[in-house]
Amino acid sequence: MVSGFVDQEKLLDKRAQLEEELTWRADEIRLLRNQLSYIEFEKDQNRFRKALLVMLYSHYEGFCSIAFQIYIAAINEEHLKRSEVNHFLAASSMIEAFDAYEDDNIKPRHYKKIFKKTLPDKNNLQKFARQIDFVDSFSDLWTQNVYIPDDIVDTESNLWPIVLKKLLYRLGLPCNYFEDQECYIHELVNRRNGIAHGRDKEGITADIYNHIEKSTFSIMERVINLIIDALKKGIYLVPSS
Repeated sequence: MVSGFVDQEKLLDKRAQLEEELTWRADEIRLLRNQLSYIEFEKDQNRFRKALLVMLYSHYEGFCSIAFQIYIAAINEEHLKRSEVNHFLAASSMIEAFDAYEDDNIKPRHYKKIFKKTLPDKNNLQKFARQIDFVDSFSDLWTQNVYIPDDIVDTESNLWPIVLKKLLYRLGLPCNYFEDQECYIHELVNRRNGIAHGRDKEGITADIYNHIEKSTFSIMERVINLIIDALKKGIYLVPSS
């Protein structure tokens, strides 16, 4: 096993976690869908499918959020240095350092020591002082263990294709991975938002709902494949690794 690569036992464990997360969600949707057989009239079944679709979206967003957090946890558990992971993940793990650098209210210690009470214009030299602090601390930051916080996974309560692409970008994963399924994601999110805003008052037909449900679970299955493939191939590592 090459240093930094997830071993086979851990791969199997992460796959099991992802598949279990998908299975209970599929079981719940199936349970709710089976209630249609107790509804006599088609127009009432169509209205019931609106609730089904809203729940389907919730499971899509919830699954993606948990799945990417499982991916993050797998990387964090490897105890790698920032210098060993790709630059996307290294940057994602340095949010606090970047926030300090960008905070205009922070006056580095060496800056206050030199200028004491007669501090120059904070918009010029103070920013430069923070840059010096950042450069001084960079070697330490680069050799520290990488830790990626869970809240880097932000679905923005509307997991459109562009939001999913932003997530992949932050995590150093292939940004175009779901391009061929973006139309299905648009359909799911549009329908869900339409229901919330009073559209689709007559409900959703069986053909439309079944098509959306099938494509949604296909997307979630591809999320699993993407994550396992990334862990297996070490996509989270620097290319030279």
